[in-house]
Amino acid sequence: MQIITGKYRARKLVSVDSDGTRPTLARVKESIFNLIQNDIEGSTVLDLFAGSGAFGAECISRGAERVVFVDREEKAIKAIKTNTAKMTENFEIIKSDYASAISQLALTGEKFDIVYLDPPYESGYYIPSLDLLEKHKLLKSGAIIVVEHKFINDLQNISKCYIIKKSRKYGIAYVDILGFEN
Repeated sequence: MQIITGKYRARKLVSVDSDGTRPTLARVKESIFNLIQNDIEGSTVLDLFAGSGAFGAECISRGAERVVFVDREEKAIKAIKTNTAKMTENFEIIKSDYASAISQLALTGEKFDIVYLDPPYESGYYIPSLDLLEKHKLLKSGAIIVVEHKFINDLQNISKCYIIKKSRKYGIAYVDILGFEN
């Protein structure tokens, strides 16, 4: 696993050695970045359920202004710290469950341009995460939410403020690019 392009191109990334963490396949990650590449530079990014932090690290490499990594697992936090070592850009690592982290971030008034949402497939956290992001006003108008999930109907009950702009299937994984309009 490595960073695809940008300032830290070809930098090797460590993965998380954990039963609950599933790294995104390289071809899926590359496809996601092809879909959103024009939106990254200067953006504020939330890597929710960050795992190794590969998505956020790639965003840093591609010129994101700020990245916030969130994961509750200690092994994931260690991997994120390893993968961001020597990166001088503005980022923050939060060890917390997603709901508490969203509440904590709401207190700062920060809003995000891009959110990567990739919880464990069987968790059922997709809709609750999207609902909390909306409720706590963490998204800028026009924000992009990248959702990686397993079942085609995982997003069938999303709020009307989210619009599925692009949808792709890669093996067992679905990737939906949502737009947010408040």
